[in-house]
Amino acid sequence: MSDPIPPLKTMLWRGARCKCPQCGQGALFKRWNKTHDQCAVCGLKFLENQGDLWGLLLIIDRALFILPLVAMIYFKWYNPASVWFYVFCGGMIFGLLYTLPHRTGMCLAVDYRIRRESENPPAP
Repeated sequence: MSDPIPPLKTMLWRGARCKCPQCGQGALFKRWNKTHDQCAVCGLKFLENQGDLWGLLLIIDRALFILPLVAMIYFKWYNPASVWFYVFCGGMIFGLLYTLPHRTGMCLAVDYRIRRESENPPAP
């Protein structure tokens, strides 16, 4: 891979659109959240080792979705009649499910960035 590494912002945008982080054209998923093995346009292998994304996905899921839900459940004990609790929790669960392919695409982009930077260390 001799072509330059795209900027991180560009790669994250491509991942959020569920496109290949290298070329931005090939689709990442066969169905809703089943990843292709490689890009149909540029031939990039998305995951070198199966299971590499679990760490990134778990960190993002914990930070964005699970911790606010735990906080809401904790505060629910002090205000048991609040309808906003159910609205917020329903919105968080909907957001968790709806954004799953986008978050996976962004994690693939970060993984690709890490692999590319480790292949081509900067010159001293």
